[in-house]
Amino acid sequence: MISSQSFAQGTVIAERYRVVRTLGQGGMATVYLADDRNTGQQVAVKVMHDDLANDPEFVRRFATEARAAASLDHPNIVRVLDYGSYDGVRYIVQEYVEGTTLKDIIRRKGPIDYRLATPLLIQIGLALEHAHRREVIHRDIKPQNIMITKDMVAKVTDFGIARASSTNTITLTGGVVMGSVHYFSPEQARGGQVTSRSDLYSLGIMFYEMLTGRLPFDGESSVAVAIKHLQEVPPAPSTYVPSLPPALDRIVFRSIQKNPDARYQTAREFVDELDAFMIDPNGVYGVIPKSAAQWETSSTSALSAQTGETNYGRIKEIERTFNKRRSSRQRDTAIAITVVVAAVLLLALLTVWLVRHFAPGETDETDLTEIVLPNFQGKDINDIANQLDMLESAGMIIDIKYEMSETVLPDIILRQDPESDGSLKIEPKDVTLSLFVSLGQDSAVVPEVTGKSFQIADIELRTEGFLVKFTPEVSTTVGKDTVIRTEPAGGELAPKGSTVELFYSTGPEYVVIPDLQGLPYNQALELLEENSLLLGGEISISGETIPDNDKYVIKQSPEPEGKYPPNTLVLITVGTAKNLYDYLNPTTIPEEAVMLEVRGLTFLRAMEELDPLGVAEYRMSKWNNTTTLDPKNPDDRSKIFIIEQNPKPGVKFKPAGGVTLTYGSAADLEAYKNPTTTTTAPPPTTPTTPAETDPPSTDDTDP
Repeated sequence: MISSQSFAQGTVIAERYRVVRTLGQGGMATVYLADDRNTGQQVAVKVMHDDLANDPEFVRRFATEARAAASLDHPNIVRVLDYGSYDGVRYIVQEYVEGTTLKDIIRRKGPIDYRLATPLLIQIGLALEHAHRREVIHRDIKPQNIMITKDMVAKVTDFGIARASSTNTITLTGGVVMGSVHYFSPEQARGGQVTSRSDLYSLGIMFYEMLTGRLPFDGESSVAVAIKHLQEVPPAPSTYVPSLPPALDRIVFRSIQKNPDARYQTAREFVDELDAFMIDPNGVYGVIPKSAAQWETSSTSALSAQTGETNYGRIKEIERTFNKRRSSRQRDTAIAITVVVAAVLLLALLTVWLVRHFAPGETDETDLTEIVLPNFQGKDINDIANQLDMLESAGMIIDIKYEMSETVLPDIILRQDPESDGSLKIEPKDVTLSLFVSLGQDSAVVPEVTGKSFQIADIELRTEGFLVKFTPEVSTTVGKDTVIRTEPAGGELAPKGSTVELFYSTGPEYVVIPDLQGLPYNQALELLEENSLLLGGEISISGETIPDNDKYVIKQSPEPEGKYPPNTLVLITVGTAKNLYDYLNPTTIPEEAVMLEVRGLTFLRAMEELDPLGVAEYRMSKWNNTTTLDPKNPDDRSKIFIIEQNPKPGVKFKPAGGVTLTYGSAADLEAYKNPTTTTTAPPPTTPTTPAETDPPSTDDTDP
């Protein structure tokens, strides 16, 4: 048995997955990038650690993750492709998502602009809604478990402690609480009942961190953090980021209420409010129901009182089971007839094929292509798929239409055109067979959402009882995030609970980078958004913080007019209006200038005289090695005096080449001017900054 701790490159897992490299390591497993030899695709293989393989609890959790995630199929959830045990190694195979975790983004970038953070949270909320509909609670929602792709698609991963929602406990043997302490709910902290609203609490905590770049609750120990979840209320997100709309404070605070009844009751309710906020940021949001207004945070009775579960889901399940059994009895009766009819039809088609291929060439084929048209009335449309395929291969056109019916179960064929008693002979080529299929009572008209934003379309479709599959398409005519079409199309009938595929525009294949230079900061952000581009960061040209009311774009990367894919990151350099003017109007440095007299002046005064000439460099030499004054220290420049200079006053020189100044203290200058007979002034030292030049003359005579 090979060790899951040491899978080297080239190791093959389960005789199928060839390891490419290690992607990461967690508490339960190591994740490898691997090539699937059956499909040729790259996948992520999660392998359980050897030291946990004999622990029944961890083995159960590992299997739970596989089963829970494999039951989910949503564009914002990392898909599980395979799982099992081979040669003592337990593994889960997932789709490989190229991107980074949300936690890494927050660590690198800090607070995420709410105009990006909110759509990301909507995607995560939709993923949780999908999981909750299938009675799967994640239980460990945190930024580390959210992958963000290059296209800014959020994908939820790691259902390692997920369970069916009917499982209420969250403790392991020995009372260890499952979940991440910084993100788990008060009921998780107590070891109480966990519901889908516990995931929504964690989602709210994560939203807080996305908006502010910091955790709402932190402490020196896990216990300290857990107590804060139970007892404290964090500062509003706008305390740290004043530019946040007040509505976001209210939305976040409702999602992290201590009382589960005061939170959003479903992921859909949370998502709908975020959708509404994106449309109208000034609306009223985060309103807590009056029935949940009073809540004793120190009490555990409210949590323990919620252990009862609604019977509504069980009643619906019983009803579905009854309908399935009733439908099954009808199908059992039809199976024998279907088999006989299929055999007759297959024999007829085989006869036609033999006649076509082996009859003499002068035979008229049109006389030999008749088939017997079955009577499909009363059959389930899903049970006759093979027969319909054979009819189509014979040239018949199949047109399936749906109708509502109060008496016939869904998917049962009500009638057909042309009608047949099972003995009608027909030439199938180019003949249309219309089958009218029952939708039952539980059906609805697909809303017309073409031209609307995909967020609004999603709400309307789900309100009518449909599931939604998002499919992006490049479009040069339809605006970004706008619905192009749906399948089934708007106005058509479809069973409730069925999936409507929603095709939305990602904008053009490429966009032209606009010119941002000189624009106020907020105007530049709006222009980026209009052109389907993202802000990739900003740099202050001065290195100092630029006030928002005086912030302008000075430079950008990529340069204007370039063609790039949508959602390209644009890096900008910002500064004040004065910084912008100085950048656009640089001071012209003359090629030649006449050297000024600076001997006897302080170094500070000499710089004020020479800087306007464009002197690029000051090479400083000590006159007296005993002085401790430093020209590099701004505080010493007013105490330093210039004793000699090169070039001499009145001489033409090139400022770009710099000047050499000999300096000393005030006492040095006095000693230089009035030398004594007993003291010989030492020659000036060679320049120490930045480079050595010919030492200047120490007399006052011009060369």
